[in-house]
Amino acid sequence: MKYQEYLSWLEEVPLYGHKDGVNNIRKLMDRMGNPQTKYRVIHVAGTNGKGSCCAMLSSVFSEAGYRTGLFTSPHLIDYTERIQVDRLPIAKRDFVRIGMKVRREIEQMVMEGENHCTFFEILTAMAFLYFAEQNVDVVVLETGVGGRLDATNIVEAPQLLLTLITSISLDHTKVLGDTVSLIAAEKAGIMRPNVPTVLAKNPPEVQDVIREKAKMLGCPYIYAGETDASLLMRRGEDGKMRRIPLEGLYQRENVSAVTSALQVLQRQRREGRLIIPKEAIDQGLLKTFWPGRMQEKSLYGKKILLDGAHNPAGANHLAEYLKTMYPPSGCVLVFSALGKKDVSGILRVLRNCPAIGEAIFTRIHGEKNEGRFIEIWQETDPSDADPSDADPSDAGSKAESKPFKVIPEPIEAVRQAARRKNASLVVCAGSLYLIGEILEKLGKRG
Repeated sequence: MKYQEYLSWLEEVPLYGHKDGVNNIRKLMDRMGNPQTKYRVIHVAGTNGKGSCCAMLSSVFSEAGYRTGLFTSPHLIDYTERIQVDRLPIAKRDFVRIGMKVRREIEQMVMEGENHCTFFEILTAMAFLYFAEQNVDVVVLETGVGGRLDATNIVEAPQLLLTLITSISLDHTKVLGDTVSLIAAEKAGIMRPNVPTVLAKNPPEVQDVIREKAKMLGCPYIYAGETDASLLMRRGEDGKMRRIPLEGLYQRENVSAVTSALQVLQRQRREGRLIIPKEAIDQGLLKTFWPGRMQEKSLYGKKILLDGAHNPAGANHLAEYLKTMYPPSGCVLVFSALGKKDVSGILRVLRNCPAIGEAIFTRIHGEKNEGRFIEIWQETDPSDADPSDADPSDAGSKAESKPFKVIPEPIEAVRQAARRKNASLVVCAGSLYLIGEILEKLGKRG
């Protein structure tokens, strides 16, 4: 079977299907020899920052000489990005070969009356199998949605060395709950007895949930919080100090969480522990590359900033960065998002960012959501005007909105934005799928 043929089958599999907790994936892995027990694992959950933290950890472990598997989602351009060994994506022929093994086993399970595995369960099973086949030493494993019921959540001690929980905010509320405490409880589902947990900077209510879960399980708990900007500076191979190549003020929180996790791993005194020299930490962090998150490109001599910002918390991080770095109305926003996302929350944050002067709305995945984008962009916000200036006789009037236009094709939207003479920056945000489409045209690296 060819790669595109396999993808056609995979994309027809229901996203959620008959999900039965982690029982589907557990039964499948039992039938396939439990490959997830063949290597050490660092399990990472959270709302924002998961990918950056996973990329940093993977880079450090590779620099330390360990053959390192990395499983993340979603992909930007190609499915093979989700399954990597030493930061090299799985080859398409191996993706199909491993995928067909999983498909045949699932079809046999269905014939025996079991549930058909979901889309994400299949990809997770493929990753587990591939990593075992490649004889990796350690796997950095990112959850998909949540933690407790996520397909990745079948790894156990002694293979599980550490769990890392990044920033938590409201996202996937229909699945995980409508408060950060409820969502934190779901993310905490990856924690295990006696396995250390590191928590990145989070609000007090999240800290309370994770701390209580750690106490209940009897596992070491480390709160990383945030540190100063000096943590972002590392000594290069030439002895000079350089900044970790990850943009965004929030990366302080992610780097703090990662360095805390590495310190925990360095202190472990157990069979199978990881030995991580300081030089490997410095070089690994300096060589970290994580596309689509505050990534800079250029077009027509204009800087393009690409950042998923696919939930309100992510949009807040982006808006704070733009407000700090760029003048009022100095940026053009190219925006699109999936209809199932909190579009109102994301777009309101970006609309109210003083650095963003206008917007270009575009389409992804064939969805036509620009009417909704326009409605949100134009709506009155109490923060847009000084209440003392309000005219009681004109209570229904709207504050003057920032200009906008609609260009359905993403790359054409970027091209037109880049031609704006009065804009110092083009910002592409709202969805990682949007970023992937644009990067595919502009070139992934750079």
